[in-house]
Amino acid sequence: MLNIISIIVVVIALIIYLFFIIFNFYQQKYYYQAYSPKSIRSGEILKYPEKYNMDGFVSVSSQKQYQEAAALKMINDKINTNQNISINNVNFLMGYTYGASFNKINKNFVPFLEPISCVKVSAPFLGLNMDYRTSNSPKIFLDAVKYYISKGYPVLAQLDMATLLGRKGFYSISELIVGYNKKGFYYYDTLGINNEKKKYVSNRQFVAATNRLNTKFKKPWKYGFCIFKASEEKKQIKNAIKINAKNLIGETSDRTASGSQAIAAYAKHIKETKTFDSGWVIEALEYSRRDNAEFFEEFFKDNSDLSKVANLFRAVSENYNKALKIIKVNVNDENIEKVSNLLFENSQVEQQIGKILEKAS
Repeated sequence: MLNIISIIVVVIALIIYLFFIIFNFYQQKYYYQAYSPKSIRSGEILKYPEKYNMDGFVSVSSQKQYQEAAALKMINDKINTNQNISINNVNFLMGYTYGASFNKINKNFVPFLEPISCVKVSAPFLGLNMDYRTSNSPKIFLDAVKYYISKGYPVLAQLDMATLLGRKGFYSISELIVGYNKKGFYYYDTLGINNEKKKYVSNRQFVAATNRLNTKFKKPWKYGFCIFKASEEKKQIKNAIKINAKNLIGETSDRTASGSQAIAAYAKHIKETKTFDSGWVIEALEYSRRDNAEFFEEFFKDNSDLSKVANLFRAVSENYNKALKIIKVNVNDENIEKVSNLLFENSQVEQQIGKILEKAS
């Protein structure tokens, strides 16, 4: 009897182990496909000055979860001085606020798309080319960031803000690194307001914060960053519309759901489990869809088909606001049911928006 139990335990442990091996394989495959990373070779990092600072940036930051869009706007304003784009415009080109994801394995819902892959997608629309560099060596990583800054390339680095500030917890953020000296880096903070002045972080904290984020998200490298170069290639706006249409409609598999199908899966999950502890998710959906409505009202006001999208985005934003108010009163079975119904209704409307954009593209 004991032998049978031991065999069963071993088989279950083996199945769990194989599951995580397969899951990590697909997750790492995604990063390679989405980022097109290039590993930094030590020989390509030449000598650089002991200190260097880039000037000419106008600080951009947001209290909303638009940190990558803020960093990209600063980069674009610096490189393409003839353009004047808003955060909402950048979000549209990124497709960042035009989708969502639900992990069916760990039941995790995210109201946005993966930001760095979205930055890469949007770069050609702005006349930029994004290059993502990686390393497993902290020294090569530090040398590379300083080398590229000294050559006039601002660096967008995704990292853990808690580690960056020497605090507990975890918060994914992207900061714009624009200068350095022997002991650390100068950067523009993309989160919050009144960030006109550059901030400073030590080499040690910068390395630790970057490593912690990549470890947390199981990326196949310890350190990574983006640099941008001016490019002649500029894609037509209809291509951005087509990408956003696909993001909004979404798709589903055994492991994940995306777009409108992610919202429907999340609605089903909270209804079945009778649990809800992610008010920030509804809040993010509310303001991002409201901002999307404002963008379509302004940018496509002369297009009768696309102007309908603004009204639909505003309608789903109002529904998310209703859900927020309900859940703030009391988290009970009845209110969770109401929130689930509103989310499911919104999933259908967001799918409708996606189909309108698909037709327009």
